[in-house]
Amino acid sequence: MAISLSEVGATVPGPVGSHIDTADMDSLYRLPLGLLPLKTMALRRHSLIKNAQLHAVVELFKDSGSGSGQIQPDHLPNHFNSQAPELMSDVAILKRLAAIGSYDVYTLRVALRELDIGFENYDALRLSPEKYRELTHFMKQYTRPIIRRLFARDGAALGSYGNLVEYLRNPDRATVLAEMEKLAADLETDVASIPRFLENYGDTFLGFSYFRSCLTESENRIRHFRPWVQEFLRSPVALSNPSLQSRATHAMQALYGIVESVKQRFDHFDQSSSHFWEDPTAESFQALRAQIVEQHNATGSVLCGLVVKLNLWEERFTSRGGSFQRRLEFLESEIFPGLNALAATEKRTANRYQN
Repeated sequence: MAISLSEVGATVPGPVGSHIDTADMDSLYRLPLGLLPLKTMALRRHSLIKNAQLHAVVELFKDSGSGSGQIQPDHLPNHFNSQAPELMSDVAILKRLAAIGSYDVYTLRVALRELDIGFENYDALRLSPEKYRELTHFMKQYTRPIIRRLFARDGAALGSYGNLVEYLRNPDRATVLAEMEKLAADLETDVASIPRFLENYGDTFLGFSYFRSCLTESENRIRHFRPWVQEFLRSPVALSNPSLQSRATHAMQALYGIVESVKQRFDHFDQSSSHFWEDPTAESFQALRAQIVEQHNATGSVLCGLVVKLNLWEERFTSRGGSFQRRLEFLESEIFPGLNALAATEKRTANRYQN
């Protein structure tokens, strides 16, 4: 089922509600429970998150002094000292949500429909205005061929892709209408269907651009994380521990390997998008879209793991310092656990894409 730009908040970016932090909606790893039709009101104040070990847990509190208070969904009845039917129903929902690899708004739209848990607030699943504006940078390479074809110029005056789609519903220039007729012929459809086609195209690449922005952020953080780890490996704490040296080296190789593998896949999609506009057809668009959609869940899961670990490092070590003992504890508790599984997930995804 196609998801329109307006549904994901691309056309009309804005806050999702006063009780939800809009920044949470930009997250791969945080799902505010206030969005869900839960019956236990005390739960709706919290979030379901992916922690650094890549487990889904309910975060009961978070602050700079006490850290993050986390509990597995299965343990909530003990925490509330209750077996109430409403709570047990909510726990069952949370356990199903725990199996989702990423909590980005694009994954959630599809997953919540499939889970059929009574969720109806799809308008709330939108990125913050700040994140949407950031994504326009990544979207330009995908929208530029459309604008050039229809307008024979950069189309900067249109502002956003959503504005372009709305404009094409009632174009005021004969030359634009003529180009739309040519494009409709290529796609074996009618002119009235072009705006809907472009909504589907924009939706596909908006989600893809979101993932690309997450990858770029992770890559930048790894550049700072690497010398931090290398400095630790030269410390007395690490020099006397060959096993630790080996695991830390392997961890860095895994992080870089994941990033490079995802980048290669994204480069392939970039090339596919560029080639599509050389000879656009309905069949070639469906093939392109199917490639990206098929990779979405696995890519989101991998990026979620990367972002969670690197965000936590940035939060814990804001000055990129810290004692060597603290660094050791962080690597052992937050970086190493789950990293091999993350690398294996990416390897399987890459193999499917290459084959």
